[in-house]
Amino acid sequence: MVGERLFYFIHGFVTMFFLMAGLQRCFRRNVSRLKRLCGYILLYWAFLEFKDLLFYTEPLVRNDYFTNLLVIFDMTAVPAGICFAMEMVSVGWCSPRRLFLNMLPFVAALILYIFFASDIIFNALFIYTGAYSVVMIIYFYFAIKRHYRFLEDNFSNTENVSVGWLTGVAFMLVVCLVLWTLSCYFTSWVVDGCYQVSLLLMWVVILYYADHHKPVKMHAVSSVKESDDVESMLGAKLEQLMSDDEVWKNPRLSLADLAMQIGTNRTYLSNYLNSNLNTTFYDYINGYRIEAALRMMHEAGASRTMTEIAEDSGFNSISTFRRVFRRVKGCSFGEYRQKL
Repeated sequence: MVGERLFYFIHGFVTMFFLMAGLQRCFRRNVSRLKRLCGYILLYWAFLEFKDLLFYTEPLVRNDYFTNLLVIFDMTAVPAGICFAMEMVSVGWCSPRRLFLNMLPFVAALILYIFFASDIIFNALFIYTGAYSVVMIIYFYFAIKRHYRFLEDNFSNTENVSVGWLTGVAFMLVVCLVLWTLSCYFTSWVVDGCYQVSLLLMWVVILYYADHHKPVKMHAVSSVKESDDVESMLGAKLEQLMSDDEVWKNPRLSLADLAMQIGTNRTYLSNYLNSNLNTTFYDYINGYRIEAALRMMHEAGASRTMTEIAEDSGFNSISTFRRVFRRVKGCSFGEYRQKL
């Protein structure tokens, strides 16, 4: 009895969390497209949670037909969440048409089951949901890598624009799906409660990163071979801007900004960095920043803090500085300072 009451409390808390978080994002002014979409998804998940609370008080929940119907209804949450994740890695992807096409197999199965109540329909949708989830997780793995490569080619700072955190969310989604599957086949308040808690934790992580995320549109850079004169001009101008003007001190420097200062376009500059220097824009700019940080460390010794060195080197966050420093030097800032 205690476990049952605790589960009701957890389920009610999760439902209210989805409802309040969704309303906050849907009806506030000047809310970005991503946050508004997130709000709609949360309200839909709140509806799915709320319908379960209503059925818990009815004897219908003991009926296999209505139980399976509820499970099929819950499966529609998967494509809804997938469409939101797609919007994270590809701005503007989630359109009403694509959302409809992703939801169509689930809605069709729901309608068919209402009229025919066939276990074949239920089991087929269950298998389809698992396969659909696996395929999309694999797709997101490569989509995230492609997105990260785009960021490295165009931005010197990836804070709040990277979607690498979706990898962790994908793992949490797998845990949720496993617990949800167990709850469908085994009647256990403990399993149901663990599923609700894991669902809540997953969305807390999603909302934290999504609220800080700044969407960027991915523009393909065509492969264009420059003439020797253009390459020579690019190299000379680039050296001047980096060594004399120290443009890398700008923490928000982007490929487009640098190309404009050089007097060329981002396609030529990106190809020059990738083909001639065998590096990305991210590594190229942050290489100069780390060199500046090392000079400060050798000149000032331990008199300057890591925060001061990071800011004067052009980094806009300590976490980015730590990550890049370890990537370049193979050790942490503190370990390197101890060696001096």
